[in-house]
Amino acid sequence: MMTTLLALDPGGTTGWSTWAYDALTPLRHIEHGMIPNGKDGFIEWALRRRGEFDEVVSESFVLDGRADSRAIDVTPLRIETAIDMIFGRWGDGVPVIYQRNVMKAHAPDQLLREKDLWWPGAGHDRDSARHAIAWAKTTRHMPTLRWLYGKEGI
Repeated sequence: MMTTLLALDPGGTTGWSTWAYDALTPLRHIEHGMIPNGKDGFIEWALRRRGEFDEVVSESFVLDGRADSRAIDVTPLRIETAIDMIFGRWGDGVPVIYQRNVMKAHAPDQLLREKDLWWPGAGHDRDSARHAIAWAKTTRHMPTLRWLYGKEGI
């Protein structure tokens, strides 16, 4: 049975992508897009999509000192709460994995282009793909690693 993964890059515009995989099948891209209007737009979208996903991976909001604290946009943090309320522990009970933004480095532009995952536009949906790939690496999903990096995986 295939597992459906929702990958998110939350923000003022939230990037999303969905993927299917199983123990023998690498991540297979299903669809992707971008959700405008911050938290409210995400909640509206997510409520329509409830029940479709077996797992969620999302970038987490971390105040790490890289930005001026007077200009911090906490929209991603609000979306994290919505993720937990709709899909996660207080919602459908779907496992939710949060990743630091640095995890996107596991899927550089060149890799996305090589694997036909370079979608035109602002790129928030591409960042969601990066989170899906980082998920595959950190969980050591070998069929995906072989697809991405060759016979030996990583």
